[in-house]
Amino acid sequence: MLTTLAAPAFAKTWYIEDGDITVKASDTGNDVTQKDKTTYGDKDTIITNRKEDASSNTVTIEAEKKDDKVEVTLKDVNIDTSSRNKAAVSVTGEGDTNIKLNGDNALKSDIYRSGIYGSGSGSLTISGGENDSLTAQGGSGANGISSSGSLTISGGSTVTANGGSGTISGGDGICSSGGVTISGGSTVTANGGNGGSLVGGDGIRSGGGLTVSDGTVTAKGGNGDSKDGYGGDGIRSGGVVTISGNTVNAAGGYGGKVGGYGICSFDRVAISGGTVEAAGGNGSTGGGSGIYSSVIDLSGSLELTAKAGSPTGKALLQNGRELDLDTIKDKLDPGAKVTATDANGKTKQVSIPRPVEPEESSSSSDGGSATPSAPAFSLPGLTVTDKDGQRISYTSTQSGNTLTVCVGRLTASFRISLAALRQLRAEGIETITFQTILCSTTLSVDELLAMGGEDAEVVLTHHIRSSTLTVGGKDV
Repeated sequence: MLTTLAAPAFAKTWYIEDGDITVKASDTGNDVTQKDKTTYGDKDTIITNRKEDASSNTVTIEAEKKDDKVEVTLKDVNIDTSSRNKAAVSVTGEGDTNIKLNGDNALKSDIYRSGIYGSGSGSLTISGGENDSLTAQGGSGANGISSSGSLTISGGSTVTANGGSGTISGGDGICSSGGVTISGGSTVTANGGNGGSLVGGDGIRSGGGLTVSDGTVTAKGGNGDSKDGYGGDGIRSGGVVTISGNTVNAAGGYGGKVGGYGICSFDRVAISGGTVEAAGGNGSTGGGSGIYSSVIDLSGSLELTAKAGSPTGKALLQNGRELDLDTIKDKLDPGAKVTATDANGKTKQVSIPRPVEPEESSSSSDGGSATPSAPAFSLPGLTVTDKDGQRISYTSTQSGNTLTVCVGRLTASFRISLAALRQLRAEGIETITFQTILCSTTLSVDELLAMGGEDAEVVLTHHIRSSTLTVGGKDV
């Protein structure tokens, strides 16, 4: 018989040893049921253990309607349901669920049951601070963390998700039918379980894309050890994989037949920052690729190391072919480095050096005083644009009668009107030096002034190591 208690709204701590706990969204807070007793309108639901020993009781979170929101804190929780054929924590419904971590939490489930199992289409967020952690262990062949909706891990916490090894297939470390987002400085480790006769689980598997904006991610596919086995992928996504910061290490598992991919996307892989390592797994007949996608978009200040699995993998497999690193140079920012190692150990690399700022001179060559370098003031009519014609910032210094303009790009254009040049000449500037990462050009102000009229514009363009000059739209 179910007993209901009409209690005022307050924060309560619930002990998992006292029985299974169900937390349901309501208009006044959380309705929490344990031992057939329900407390309504709980505002700050905290679930914990009395003792360090694991409990076999479960937590069920229900956010059934789209507008439902449930927030539950797990505080030093230790649950092991491997004897009950249940998931340690289950999340249902179309609403939003936030699991807040406090302290160290451990969830372990039974065979074919995920450590956290989200069966509804709603969003699931796992959050916590830098001192908070969660370890979610799937049962045999099951996922560590599973969500039918989107999954977000944020707040700087440490989350470890291990897929269970299975007699046929291994479980995924993290599996989401929606997108996966990792942000806020979180540290995430996701390991696929080993597969006995078929395939290893993926480290992270997402149906709707993966975004890593500020976090440290380690994702490893499980091994497929049988002679016909396939290694799991480190990261496998049906949507776009976007990495813009911090550190990502993705490795495919070993396959008795074919190794897994480091990063695999059936849409697009876009990496614009951070330090990324992607390694394909080895196999007996085929190795996995470091990165596999129809589009591999590498840009910004990333540091990428991609390694092919032996014997036939590719480091960067784009649309069926190895990506030519020469085609990406112009998209990279100073400090970027991309290294690709093929299945035979041969390495190719493209890197963009950081620009060297001009140094101030303290004395002249004859031992006398020299005019120190000083920042130049902005002038109307003087701009620098990128390869798309958009204005970008630059560094300018004046040393004696020379104005030096520096920009940390491979391709850029220095633009100045002849009217602005006349003003510079009147202030004693005789030469202008334009420096990009791999090219430097020095121009005489007097010679430029002799080439055009009052409104003509001088455009000096650097493209990697070459330069072109126009005055008033005419090539010089």
